[in-house]
Amino acid sequence: MQRSRRLPTLAALAAVVTATALLGGCSAGFDATSTKPYAPADGVIASSGDLRVLNALVVVAEGGDEGLVSMTVVNRGTQDDRVTGITTPSGSVAVDGDTRLPAGGSLTFGAAGTTATVSGLAKAPGQAIELRVAFARAEPVLLRTVVVPAVGEYATLTPSPSPTPTPSPTETPTESPSPSES
Repeated sequence: MQRSRRLPTLAALAAVVTATALLGGCSAGFDATSTKPYAPADGVIASSGDLRVLNALVVVAEGGDEGLVSMTVVNRGTQDDRVTGITTPSGSVAVDGDTRLPAGGSLTFGAAGTTATVSGLAKAPGQAIELRVAFARAEPVLLRTVVVPAVGEYATLTPSPSPTPTPSPTETPTESPSPSES
């Protein structure tokens, strides 16, 4: 009699385990959220062949009309590449510094080293902005990211102020002694 009570109990246990596995996410298959790329920070990510743009965003100072592009571009390939330009319909972008992407290396855009400054920025913090990053070898990447204020961890990532020309010191003529005064 003991044997006949165990069989239904084991069958019920197997049914519960199977139902739990099916309802617990195993049925998500290849479309599961954990298999899709995501940005674990404020910026966005995008890929083009062996190149990957990580944590792209634009930092702007309070009331400013210039923003600084902050991002890292990683070259996971075996051939060197380089960033040939960054554009946006929300202003004009000036790239300054070394834009080479060595094979297996990375390039960081920020406040030091290589910079990309958006002038005439038509977006405020909290608004979305499109950036197009072009490369020498890979297809360009079109990103829709966000403009963030230069506060907290982004406080040091603001565009360098444009140098203001300093007036040359005015020369004051010195009088030479007249021959009669010598």
